[in-house]
Amino acid sequence: MARATKKRAFFALYCTACQEKDGKRRENYKILINTQNQNPKEFQLRKYCPTCNKHQPHKTKQISRAQNT
Repeated sequence: MARATKKRAFFALYCTACQEKDGKRRENYKILINTQNQNPKEFQLRKYCPTCNKHQPHKTKQISRAQNT
């Protein structure tokens, strides 16, 4: 029988430009990442930030499954 493992985890993407300005993390997106294929600490995407009104680099922060809803 196959062993059940948690391969995917929930992460929130926050804008790095907003964090540098205000010091606050604005979580704009929530995604699932396969942690066996990607290193979440190095994972970075360029996504649209509604606060900055531009495409900015977003980094990840792990969240629980309850916060995903």
